[in-house]
Parts: sequence; C-alpha cells; structure tokens
Amino acid sequence: MNPDQPLSAGVVASGVRQHDDATAAELYDFVENAVEGLHRVGPDGTILWANRAELQMLGYGWEDYVGRHIADFHEDPATIGYILTTLLAGGALYDQPARLRCKDGSIKHVLIHSNGHFVDGQLRYTRCFTRDASERHERDQALAQRDAMLMGAPVAAALLMGPELRFRLVNNRYRDLIDTSDMIGQTFDEAFPHLGGGGVAAAIARVYASGASYQEDELPVTRLDAQGQTVEHFFKFSLEPLMDLDGRPEGVIVVAVDVTEHVRSRLAIEQAAREREQLLVDLGAASQAKDEFLAMLGHELRNPLSPIVTALQLMRMRKDSSYGREGEIIQRQVDHLVRLVDDLLDVSRVTRGKIELKFERVELTQVTDRALEMASLLIEQRRHHLEVDVEPGLVWDGDPARLVQVVSNLLTNAARYTEPGGWIWLRVRQDGADAVEISVRDTGIGLAPEMRDQVFELFFQGKRSIDRAEGGLGIGLALVRNIVELHGGSVQARSEGRGLGSEFVVRLPLHGLAKMAVPAAVAAAPAMDSAPQRVLVVDDNADGADTLAHLLKAHGHTVEVYYDPVTALAAIERFRPDVALLDIGLPVLDGYQLAARIRALPAGRSCRLIALTGYGQAADRARSQASGFAAHLVKPLNGAEAIRVVAGMASSD
Repeated sequence: MNPDQPLSAGVVASGVRQHDDATAAELYDFVENAVEGLHRVGPDGTILWANRAELQMLGYGWEDYVGRHIADFHEDPATIGYILTTLLAGGALYDQPARLRCKDGSIKHVLIHSNGHFVDGQLRYTRCFTRDASERHERDQALAQRDAMLMGAPVAAALLMGPELRFRLVNNRYRDLIDTSDMIGQTFDEAFPHLGGGGVAAAIARVYASGASYQEDELPVTRLDAQGQTVEHFFKFSLEPLMDLDGRPEGVIVVAVDVTEHVRSRLAIEQAAREREQLLVDLGAASQAKDEFLAMLGHELRNPLSPIVTALQLMRMRKDSSYGREGEIIQRQVDHLVRLVDDLLDVSRVTRGKIELKFERVELTQVTDRALEMASLLIEQRRHHLEVDVEPGLVWDGDPARLVQVVSNLLTNAARYTEPGGWIWLRVRQDGADAVEISVRDTGIGLAPEMRDQVFELFFQGKRSIDRAEGGLGIGLALVRNIVELHGGSVQARSEGRGLGSEFVVRLPLHGLAKMAVPAAVAAAPAMDSAPQRVLVVDDNADGADTLAHLLKAHGHTVEVYYDPVTALAAIERFRPDVALLDIGLPVLDGYQLAARIRALPAGRSCRLIALTGYGQAADRARSQASGFAAHLVKPLNGAEAIRVVAGMASSD
C-alpha cells in the first residue's frame, strides 16, 4: 500500500470504531477498579450499576446490590428524600453525610458526591461517588464529645483554636466567671482589653508554641465591680495544649477557677498567724518582764525587812520593855511579810525554770511536823480544830524542804479559807506500791466547779470578803502544783460546791521506797519501774537537766547529763545511750540537728530520741516525729510523764 494514498471511507470508519472500543474499555476498567466507590442510580432510586470498590466497602455482591432501591441500604429515610429531591431538581451534592447499612448489619458512615445526567430536561440517572468516612466520623464524634464535656464541665472552660488562638467554645461557667459579653471568634486580648496585657495572652501563646502545659495557682486579675471600682480577684488558671493527629498544635484549652475567697481566707489566716506570733512574742516579753520584776521585788523587799527582823531580835534579847504586845504584833506581821517575799522569790524561780530540787531520803512524819509548825500560828489564831493522821514509818525520796512548803501552803490555804472554829484534817498514807498520798481537807468556803483547776493558776484568788480576812497573794497553790509536778506527781482540788469545804490531794511517786522497816542507811535498793536504760540528757538549763537526771536515776536508770550538744556528741560512742532526751532549743546545734548527728553515729543508730521543748502544738509534734523523735515532752516537764515515757522506750524495743 502506498502510504501517501488516502484511506478509503471504510478503512477510516473501521479505525474509529476500534479507537472508540479501546477508549470505552479503558474507561470501564478505570471506573470499575477505582479505589473510590462509584454507583449509578435511576430517577426512581434504583441502583443501576456499582463498581467493585462500592460493593467491597459495603460487603455486597453484584446481585445483592444492583437492581435494588437505595432505600434498602440507607439508614436514614430523611437523607434519601433530601438526596433524591436535590438531584431531581438538578442540584449537586458535595460531602453529603449518610449512613449505609452493610451486608453484615453494621452501619457505615460515608460521604456522597452526586449529580444528575439529564436528557431533554429529564433525569436519566445520577452519578454517585461514595467515600468511607468512618475515621472522620469517629474524629468528629470525639471532638463533639470533647466539646460537650467542656461545655458541661463543673469548672469554667474555654477552647481557643488556630494560629491566632481565637475563642471557638466557651461554657456557661466561664461566661459567668469572666462576666463579659460573647467572645466567640475573638482573641484573648480582644475579649479582655481591660486586663491590659496581664500576661495571660502571652502564656496562651507559649503553650500553643511549646506544647507544654501551664498552671498558675493564684493568678491576680483586676476587675471592675458594679460601681466601677477596681477589685482584685484570684484565679487558678490552667492551660493545656490541644494537638492534632500529627502532633501539631491546633489550639489551647483554658480552665479557670475563682479562688478569690480561698486566697483572701488564707491571707487573713496568715495575717492572723503573724499577729498571733507577734502577740506570743509580746506576751513572752511581758512574762519575762513580770518574772524579772517579781525577782527584783522579792530581793528589794528583803533589804528593808532584814534590819527590821534584826531590830526585833535585839529588842527581845535586851528584854526591852517597849517590845511587849506591840512587838509581838510587829513580829507576826514581819514573819508574814517574810513568807510573802519567799513566795514571790519562789514563784519567780519556778516561772523562769530556776528552781532546784535537792533530793534525799526522808521520813514523812518529819515533813508534816515541820509543815504543821509553820502553819500552826495561823491555825491557832483562827481557832481551828486540827486532826492529823500520818502513816508511821513512811519514807519518801525527794526534796524535803520543798515538800514541807507544799504541805504548809495547803494547811495555810485551808486555814485562810475556813471560818474561825472550823475543822482541818491532814492525812498522809501510802497509795499502792509506788505512791504516797497527802490530803488536806477543811470545812471552809468550798469551790465552785469552774474554780477547781483555776485555783492552781498564778495569782488566782477566789471571791474575797470585803475585809480580805483570808490574805495572801494567790501564789501558794501555784507553787504547790509546780513543786509537785517537778517531783513527778499531781495535785487535785475537790469540793462539793460553795460552803461545803474543800480537799486538796497530792499524789507523789515513792520512787520504789517502801515503809521504813530497817534504818535508812541499810534500806533496800529501789525496785525497778522498768528495765534499766542508759539515758542521755542534753539541756542547757542545768537545773532542769540535773533534776530530770535525779528522777531517772531514782528509777534505776544510768544517766549522763550534758549542757551543750558538742560535748554530748563526743560522749555517744563511749556511753552508747539507749534513750536520749534532747532539748530542742540548744545553742550551736538545735535539737533537730543534734538528733541527726546522733543518728549518723554507729553507737547512736539504735538510740530512741525524746524531744524536750516548750512548744506543744500539733505542728511542733509533727516536726519532731518527722525528725526521728519517738516522743515529744513539753516543758515544764511533768516528772511522772517523763518517767513513763522513758519506761515506754524500754518496753517498745
């Protein structure tokens, strides 16, 4: 064939048909094997054709799907109606959400794109593209749940989205809290221009850029109240980054809680605490000034009393005729003044921790005899009937001079507050195997219930008659309690009420001493209250440390006393204490530091620590416990409690 010769008409027509067939085959292969679901629907809703992707997506075979009405597969009738109406009217659908029923009964969320093919104005069929939207639906559902959760959150919450961080969602609590108009679509600075760049917008931007959370517990924000006055509010402000599936930032969640009342309450409590601390400092200073004044007053009063007493003694020695009855009156009143001065000096020593006990073994009849001698003048003057019942042979280990002071003060108190001619009973007996009980009872004015504890307070006095016949400074019973507690004992006031008399009962530990069955020089050794312990006492108050050591030794413990922490530390390896009583307020090293140093030594690891301190609040006890102390004793120490705690250290091993 000549290539330049034109093709005949038959040859040309044959070539066109071949080309059209090839194009149709390629087109058929393209739509049949496309990864997107495709189907064709007639004007009445009958499915005319579907490609492989459509059938596989829903799980149907050709015969199960093609030739059936689309209503057989759509879950929502309203969606079918909308689709058919739109397409019949010549409209097109883009991303139309629909729910299709799969062959296995499950529901598939899809997006449909569709338009119609019209001939002479009549819809012949529709072209439909079906895309699986399950993941998108799950994401949308998750976002909807997130938004619903934020909207219903019990705290104020908002959502800022996009690079410009504009409000997309704000719940009602946030609106109420912020008290502003609708802020949707605005940035933080646009919504709150009155904050004046308070740093919140910058913090939101940092969270968005870094992906790191941010929290401010007490963010101060100045707002205007109803009267236009600036009021400071405080918010607990939390910012959480919102990331997309690829880990890129897409927004920030804002959570705010108004903590204004909480902050104001805390500030008020802190202010009250500061004022309380200052008050305690002031009270401490006032108490110290009072103690120093009492000590000074007692010493100064002794200066004029000394020559008066000496002059009276000289007058008696010379048998001066002018002495007579007036001299006896002066002598009695001077004796009374001397007693008051002694009480003042004693109470100043007690309140400053300067009182010193001198322990010795004594028969209690000797103590009561001396106390009766001291109180007899007042008892005789008021014509009281006195009965004394002292258990014979009873021996006690303690400071006899101080116990004489206790008993004489109780007798004097009974004499003062009992009408002339009344009755007073003094009774001393052993109470159990390890204690002695001293009781002074009277038929006097009695005590109201609320006064039974108050009578032991310093300078406390009950209601007096106008002539103040009872006398005294209200010091005697306070001294009684302090002296008794220094010995590890207790004192209790009893009374049936006003006008029914009173009874004061002192209970003291015998420290293991029994009745005197043999001379004191060969008396049996004290019985042990508990297993003997090696006890270390560290306190810069020498009198307090020595007194405590004497009590512990009387109970069979081996005791070493140190007045400074450095010397005490040096003795640990040698002494190897089982128990250490440490004053918290030590110089150089406080009690907490000393405890840590002791624990660090090999010989101190098994040592049980007891804190000695003037502070007894719950926080103080918690701190000592956290520092490794097994017990917490508050000054002034109760001797009986100290003995019990040390004994407990042995029983807890």
